[in-house]
Amino acid sequence: MKNMPASAAFFPKKSLGQNFLVNPHVQEKILAACELTPEDIVLEIGPGQGVLTRPLAQRVRKVFAIEKDHYLAAQLEQEFAGTNVTVEHADILKYPFEQLPAPLKVVGNLPYNIATPIIEKVLAFRHKFPVFYMTVQLEYGNRIVAKPGSKDYGSLSCFVQYYATVKKLFKIPPAAFRPAPKVDSCFLSLHMRSAPVHQVNNEEFLFKLIRACFSQRRKTIRNSLAVVYGKEDAAKFLEKLRIDPRLRAEDVGLEDYVRLANES
Repeated sequence: MKNMPASAAFFPKKSLGQNFLVNPHVQEKILAACELTPEDIVLEIGPGQGVLTRPLAQRVRKVFAIEKDHYLAAQLEQEFAGTNVTVEHADILKYPFEQLPAPLKVVGNLPYNIATPIIEKVLAFRHKFPVFYMTVQLEYGNRIVAKPGSKDYGSLSCFVQYYATVKKLFKIPPAAFRPAPKVDSCFLSLHMRSAPVHQVNNEEFLFKLIRACFSQRRKTIRNSLAVVYGKEDAAKFLEKLRIDPRLRAEDVGLEDYVRLANES
């Protein structure tokens, strides 16, 4: 395998949220956490300068590396030509996941500004992806793994945890990246559930209801639900399900949101 030519002329693009992982210790921690086997196929989102792509290629059967930056993609294509790594210059949000084989493990360092749509897209294809390992900003990761009663708990927590079991594996300091971001990052795992954690009659309505409640966090759950159901039905449903109407959105667990949605 040829080494990638020196990229002294390359400057990270702020518009693409490029912060490259340069700490070898953190790289090894990420690889160990992914629990890779020689039979695995990996989809790598944003390989950047290939610091994870190279050891991934040595540990798994096949890597699909999707890179939006034209220069970086060209460098990686040259380096990995004729190997078990397929590099594609593409926007991950537009990439046709349906063309990929299954199952695949997903590994990615997600730009903060598009982390949510990337997660939404991977979850939409969860039948292909049994697990998604991601590096995200710590604050954002805390929102994904948050439990009821936490200030970080919100509609994102409910959405991701409905489809996957989530775990924050470790924190990553800014100095592990170049350029160094202004905030800490963390490494998360999302293991897809074989079925949603709770059975709901209408998933679209469930998430509409959850978003409505969390858009008015200062209100009680009774007043938030009144916007969706009307005051009388909201009070009736809460009483029937024995949910305290004085609670706020962040105090209500996913199971109770499902129960409320199923009352519609």
